Amino acid sequence: MSTPTTRRSLAIPRLPASDILGWAVIGALMVLVGVPVIFVLVQAVFPGIGLTRDWGFSPQTLAEIAERPLWQQSLRNSLVLAGGAMIGGGLLGFALAVLRHTVRFPGARLLDVCAWVLLVTPSFILAQGWVLFASPSGTFTAIFGSTVLADLVFTPGGLIVIMSLTRFPLSYLATTAALHWEDPALRHAAALSGARGWTILRTVRLPLLAPAALSGAVLIFIDTIGDFGLPAALSASYQFPTLPYSIYASVRQSPVRFELAGVLSLYLVAILSLSVLIYLRLLRRHRFASLTAQSVAFVAPPARRPWRWSALVVAFAALSLGVPLGSSLYVSLSHSVSRGPSWENLTLEHYRAITTGGSTILEGAVNSLLIAAAVAVLATILGFLIGVVLTFTRFPGRGFIDLTSTITLAIPGIVLAVGYIFVWNQPVLSHVGLDLYGRPVLLVLAGTAAAVPVALRLQLGALAQVPESQLHAAALSGVPLIRRLRTIVAPLIAPAVLSALVAVFASGVFDLAATTMLAPPSFATLPVEILREYDRGKYGYATAGAIFSAVVIIGLAAVSTVIGRRLTRRVAPTATSPHRKEPAR
Repeated sequence: MSTPTTRRSLAIPRLPASDILGWAVIGALMVLVGVPVIFVLVQAVFPGIGLTRDWGFSPQTLAEIAERPLWQQSLRNSLVLAGGAMIGGGLLGFALAVLRHTVRFPGARLLDVCAWVLLVTPSFILAQGWVLFASPSGTFTAIFGSTVLADLVFTPGGLIVIMSLTRFPLSYLATTAALHWEDPALRHAAALSGARGWTILRTVRLPLLAPAALSGAVLIFIDTIGDFGLPAALSASYQFPTLPYSIYASVRQSPVRFELAGVLSLYLVAILSLSVLIYLRLLRRHRFASLTAQSVAFVAPPARRPWRWSALVVAFAALSLGVPLGSSLYVSLSHSVSRGPSWENLTLEHYRAITTGGSTILEGAVNSLLIAAAVAVLATILGFLIGVVLTFTRFPGRGFIDLTSTITLAIPGIVLAVGYIFVWNQPVLSHVGLDLYGRPVLLVLAGTAAAVPVALRLQLGALAQVPESQLHAAALSGVPLIRRLRTIVAPLIAPAVLSALVAVFASGVFDLAATTMLAPPSFATLPVEILREYDRGKYGYATAGAIFSAVVIIGLAAVSTVIGRRLTRRVAPTATSPHRKEPAR
């Protein structure tokens, strides 16, 4: 009788749930951000790799900028525009923030409203407003009968002024955050030494704001040099090629020049990376820590002549916000701009044309709203999961996740969109059913990639306030990870989740770069249709579409916020324990 053989089972180690979540997040970030960015940069030295059969190693393409006047002009224009806006917008935002938080006067909150409205308004909408105001056939000429403003605005210096007026909120908000707290001992010591108010401000407070000033200026530089909206809006009125617009043109031309888009994208990413490194080096050279245990919230004293500062703020708001948005509103309500302001010239025909059947802008608005809603949900969920990995786990790849999720902030949308074309247009993907190029789903993926850093940052602060002891107690009780996140973490940070959801939704509707590059030819999207009607000369119809859509988006965001807050109040009590018992009946 034979003895049965004993088989040893091969023990396969199981990964912790937190590590599985971490690797899943890395996979998602590589698909959404890492692979497209790497692929577009590799095209600079391997033109056509993965897209054509005759690709090869061509590093000499990088030096062709010396032989291409358009490349040189694009690079020069981008650096001049971004550098000028960095200086002008940085100083403007810094000065306005210091004024806002140094003295009290009526209308000071108007600066906050102006900054936030400009921050959330798409750049091509603001640029269109300035073009409609300053062009030889624009509202300024119709009202005053002079074309002198066109000669001032449609120059490199005029564009720098426009970008400074539209990008100053980045410097303003960065400086405002640094002005909230102060150590009164520093001010009192200066006063006891005989220093007066202006001297204290100049020698004590302003030097300590150097990190905020540098941060705001660098953010303006990064945002301006990667902006696609301004050159796209100017293309019909003023030729001012920039790197983002030249990248767009290289992909849109026939035949497509892969190496041109790759080289220009490499230049753009290199400039952005260098600017960030210089910024970090400047901050590390000196210490600016000044807050102590005696620090308190700064309370601004009343101004001596408040009417003077109020008049200045109103005039600035009228210039930076009233001119571009007011011009768009005026054009949308006018039969013809050239007739000038009169009751006979007012009309609602442009708004009627939008709301009637067959309107391409209405069709584009519906499609863009659906895409933005999908992007908001996916980006918020992914941002939540990334925040969980960074906050509550010891996953070894946390540094890589943080870097990848942050680097998208410095990657222009046009570069990311070109990377999506290169990745998802490869012939090999059609054999496995993943040929997504030319399908609306690619707009959702690209929008999610661009929105992840915003969704993450809006939730990361709230996640840091959640005590780990609650998660540890639930884990010891055998509660799975997904259930812990759903029943404990998500209800506790529900307001932050709601803020991320609404913010990503509102900003995703007017994503011009992704929709211009990735939208299928027969698939209408709102920003593309607005820009197309604008280029056709239908200014009233285009501006009416922008204003109508903005009102709808603001209304949807407000309703969503109200409903979300009510749901948050109902859900919040359930977060006290993962084993909440039902009340006795």
